[in-house]
Amino acid sequence: MIDELKKRVKSLPSLPESFKKIESACNGDGGIDEVAKAIENDPMLVADILKIANSPLYGFSRQIKTVLQAVSLFGKHMTKALVTSLTIKNILKMDLSPYNISLQDFVDISNTQGAIAREWFKRLNPNLVDDIFLCALLQNTGKIILADQIIRMDKKIVFKDDIISSDNVSDVEMNYFETTSILLTADIFEHWEFAQNIVDIIRYSQDPKNSPEWIKQGSYALIIIRNLINCKESFSSKSITNAQNLAQECGFDTDLMLNAISNIKKI
Repeated sequence: MIDELKKRVKSLPSLPESFKKIESACNGDGGIDEVAKAIENDPMLVADILKIANSPLYGFSRQIKTVLQAVSLFGKHMTKALVTSLTIKNILKMDLSPYNISLQDFVDISNTQGAIAREWFKRLNPNLVDDIFLCALLQNTGKIILADQIIRMDKKIVFKDDIISSDNVSDVEMNYFETTSILLTADIFEHWEFAQNIVDIIRYSQDPKNSPEWIKQGSYALIIIRNLINCKESFSSKSITNAQNLAQECGFDTDLMLNAISNIKKI
């Protein structure tokens, strides 16, 4: 099964040229107007960016009507992360029903995980906020492939039942695939030649205790965020307690984390 999944990852289409132009504009020395113009060449992306910009998750006080306004408020790094997420969702076939969630549920979970990461790390470690936001926003990508694989195997009903009855989604995935959606996400981004630190932060979040020191904070942050909101629960008492325990294990200031949770829950 692992070999089959590796073949699927290797056969994934390259990210489109339109994305690469936007990424280049975000990474370059040009201004936000250059980024906005690159996005405006893709009408679907324009609609998605404006929808996100006007979402309560990002708390902008006025209606955002243009891409230039959105990019100005998000900044180049955050815009790149959002465009990456939207591009991936547009090129991969998505049916998350084996995980007992809808496509909209999946999008909402990813966006909320990204919002928590941003709210938390802008106070905990501003130098890491862009990387952690990107990782949190994209860390569920592997579920898209695994869900499709389950449907191809005609095991949707039994897999879904196992997801519903289990306390640990990764254990269910490991039982079926000998890998997890998190590890597969890292493989996907390695295939797409994402920055190595992004790949490593995601990969080691499966087992942050054994992560190298330089990415330990990021890897712990991702597993904490996944505990807080996932395909089974959202900010439950149990998930918050689990997150606190993991935060203490890594030596995080739990008050900063709880404040971030409180701010996002108010939205």
